Amino acid sequence: MHSSLTPRVRRRLTIGLVSFTLAGLTACGSAETSTNAGEAAPASQPASLSGQAQLAPDYKADPDLRAKLPTSVLDSGLVRTATSVGLPPINFPGENSDEVKGLNADLILAVEQLLGVKFESENYPSTAAQLLALDSKRIDLTTSTNGDTKEREAKYDFIDTLLSRNVLMVKKGNPAAIKSAADVCGKKFGEVKGSFSVLSILQDVCRKAGTENPVLSSFEDIPSMQLALISGRIDSYVGSDFNVVWDQSQGKPVDAVQLPEAGTLVLGWTLPKGQDGLRDAVLGALQKLRADGYYDKAFERWGVAGNKLGPEVNIGDQGTGFAG
Repeated sequence: MHSSLTPRVRRRLTIGLVSFTLAGLTACGSAETSTNAGEAAPASQPASLSGQAQLAPDYKADPDLRAKLPTSVLDSGLVRTATSVGLPPINFPGENSDEVKGLNADLILAVEQLLGVKFESENYPSTAAQLLALDSKRIDLTTSTNGDTKEREAKYDFIDTLLSRNVLMVKKGNPAAIKSAADVCGKKFGEVKGSFSVLSILQDVCRKAGTENPVLSSFEDIPSMQLALISGRIDSYVGSDFNVVWDQSQGKPVDAVQLPEAGTLVLGWTLPKGQDGLRDAVLGALQKLRADGYYDKAFERWGVAGNKLGPEVNIGDQGTGFAG
């Protein structure tokens, strides 16, 4: 069916493409994440996932799944989607700025084939930008990893695929001597705009300890936030467990500290409420991939089998971060 191994992406917002020293330690291709006590970095991954080839599925279009698609999608043959490239190994840039690699690229290609449509993607570096694009009807679907929370479910549907566990990211050698959430108090702390925030959790820890709150710096995307960490402009930020080994394998000078206070967060592809046909078609395609083993194979290939969920709709309450 498709000869290309990775989706092509039109560059709309280039901020997230400025420095692909590949950061991405927070879950949301935008930056959404959350860690349970006793669960730190994932099991060891291959020496380098950056050069790994994508899967090459060859599915035929499924008439039953196509019957669920809206008429507008059937007529155009296109689904307008938003993605991001700052969350390896889920989404990361390929050999050029038009290429996205990783777990979601494997899933997207197979879903395109089963639905007999093309996902026309644009890069949006933050969750906030992606949700605004959904609100303005500029896109139909995000294939990035946005956090499924109770507040968001009032407005959006999520096709959930991942469970994220958070850690505190620190510069290699931990020069700020951060060993727990309490050690972030009074220090410089980073977050991506519009992402799932743990700042209130840290502020509560600091209040109970009688110390100053973290000093917040906001960033447009994960790569710029990681550069700030490495350069010493911030002391820490919260990142996903499934990115720690990736970054270390790429030679990034980062370490991780457990953050049990942050809990877990369910992540998924996102649509506006009321798009039931598109939602059910995409969900059905992913469920078919799960049933025949392709879904599991993709997760295992990218070292995130332990983070796999669903695919199911609106199961954010399986994460402790659902309440926001």
